[in-house]
Amino acid sequence: MYDIDFIKKGEYLLHVKKFFLYPKFWKDPTKMLTVPTSWNKVKFTKSNRSMIPKSKGIYCFVVQPDLINFFETTYLFYVGKTNRTLWIRYKEYLDEKEGKGKPRNKVFEMLNQYADYLYFYYTEIPTSIDVDSFEQNLLNTFVPTVNTDIPEAKISPELKNLYGS
Repeated sequence: MYDIDFIKKGEYLLHVKKFFLYPKFWKDPTKMLTVPTSWNKVKFTKSNRSMIPKSKGIYCFVVQPDLINFFETTYLFYVGKTNRTLWIRYKEYLDEKEGKGKPRNKVFEMLNQYADYLYFYYTEIPTSIDVDSFEQNLLNTFVPTVNTDIPEAKISPELKNLYGS
């Protein structure tokens, strides 16, 4: 007899994500980072906050399964920037994960669904560099699935609502 476990199917559907993989954007010189960067990787946990610097910068949330005997596999979910400090921004995400304030649905989902596999990549940006344009380049290059404000999508109707609402 044929049967479908609808509860299990619903659980599976919670983990279906869309990713925009467009090589032309990766090679576009207008989207390139113009300043050398040094990225650091920290597992996103409360205890790792002390490793985060008190300087402005760009950060990304990446989901990385811990698979034994397999090559490293990562999924870029979110890109952000802070003109305050990465240390403060990290704390704000810890609070958002716990539902404090007004959590954003897609961010709250990412922080909780993938908590055991979530990494915080960051790079410090010198004060003379405009972090806003730096972030815009990354957003326009990768169009991460959790970000809702993609600058290029405002002028390119083909990118609007790429992931639905």
